[in-house]
Amino acid sequence: MGEGDATGPLAQALAHAERLLASHPALAVEQAAEILAAAPGHPVARLLQAAGCNALGRHAEALALAAPLAAAHPSWARAHLEHGQALAGTGRADDGIVAMRHALALKPDMPGGWRILADVLQASGDTDAAGQAYARHVRHSTRDPGLLQAAAALCDDRIPEAEALLRAHLGRAPTDVAAIRMLAEVAARLGRDDDALQLLARCLELAPGFHAARHNHALILNRCNRHAEALAEAELLLAAAPGNASYRNLKAVILSRIGDATQAIELYEALVAEHPAHPRLWTSHGHALKTAGFQPRAIDAYRRAIALDPGHGEAWWSLAHLKTFRFDADDIVVMRQQLQRPGLTQEARHHLEFALGKALEDEGDYAASFRHYLAGNTLRKATAPHDPDDITARMRRARQVYTREFFEARAGAGSQARDPIFIVGLPRAGSTLVEQILSSHSAVEGTMELPEVIAITRELRQRSASPWATSHGATAGARFGGRPAVRPRPPCPCDPSQGRRNPDTT
Repeated sequence: MGEGDATGPLAQALAHAERLLASHPALAVEQAAEILAAAPGHPVARLLQAAGCNALGRHAEALALAAPLAAAHPSWARAHLEHGQALAGTGRADDGIVAMRHALALKPDMPGGWRILADVLQASGDTDAAGQAYARHVRHSTRDPGLLQAAAALCDDRIPEAEALLRAHLGRAPTDVAAIRMLAEVAARLGRDDDALQLLARCLELAPGFHAARHNHALILNRCNRHAEALAEAELLLAAAPGNASYRNLKAVILSRIGDATQAIELYEALVAEHPAHPRLWTSHGHALKTAGFQPRAIDAYRRAIALDPGHGEAWWSLAHLKTFRFDADDIVVMRQQLQRPGLTQEARHHLEFALGKALEDEGDYAASFRHYLAGNTLRKATAPHDPDDITARMRRARQVYTREFFEARAGAGSQARDPIFIVGLPRAGSTLVEQILSSHSAVEGTMELPEVIAITRELRQRSASPWATSHGATAGARFGGRPAVRPRPPCPCDPSQGRRNPDTT
């Protein structure tokens, strides 16, 4: 049974009613009623009327329409789905679940059906079955035209359009975990990591088995220096898929960030043995080796990455950043050739510009070196905007607040522990050298430049001045489960290298 039974104007009227269902269910009900006046008893029109009533919460009306359809058409999946939703809406959840499961057995590729079933199971307290149903919803969500349109906008970096489409979709289907994950990606691309984490946490609350959302969650947690939580998420992912290269790489990245270079190196050694043609893995392996002090091995790893992809700018810059490493004439030729290569990404280009600048500086060609440094900084600024006026204003406020009197009034406050040693200084003032001197003592451990204080101050500024926090974040709590918005502290990962960041270049 379907719309193929209708032809001509009737088919057009039915198609119009179907389109109205998504955004204006009341108008869809009216359109279906007009069709039924012209074609009494038409089954598709009655189904559309039942669907509109369910969407409006008028489940008793929907039940009166859908029950006869389901009885008359035992193989019509949509009739059984609307019947089940109406049963659940009128307090007969168990009967509704049976009807919906029958519908989905007839036609498994109905993402909206799995979501509706998951919602009913969740409300009934069967969270395990609900999680499984949400997972099936995610599996089939690629067929959803609305999400396909939003995904296309995301891929084309049309962020405002993607956000508008996803918010409209979630207004109609607030538990669509696939859409929530996509909205989290929008938030992450806009630098709103708090909001992305909130959305991903809601995804995982609804669908604990949604591994792609958990992977995103772990990536952003790690980016926000919440490494223990990120590592816990990575372990959950690996428990479900121990051989997954992306999850193993993620764990290695996190271990590198928390200083467990030995375990990270073990993971990378296994990964590059299994995926020897992956330049980013070799680069990440090089980072871990460098951190552990194995500089010759790190150089070999970076060289392997460059041999696989001569345009892999991060590997070139990683060599340059070793300070004591010097490029030869052949390296300079290759870097110059790669900068002429069409299609080179902006990230690769700015890394190559910096590396070539360092190579020419070592050669004493300072004018050419400066040109490449300038080109690299220009490219970098386009992706990491720097506002000197903002920094000046913040420094001015700091001078006004942190006066001699401010500190005198707080004399003796704070922790009395003698073990943490903070080395504070302006860039290039020698703070790293002081740390190295101190950490050469057997009783002192150097922790490098800790990003936590910067992350905390950034979060506080975002809380006080974020339009997303006041609009998007607030509505997220209301839409995604009816809870007040929670703002915890802080695209599109299939590649084993995703989520990896070179701490020396960011």
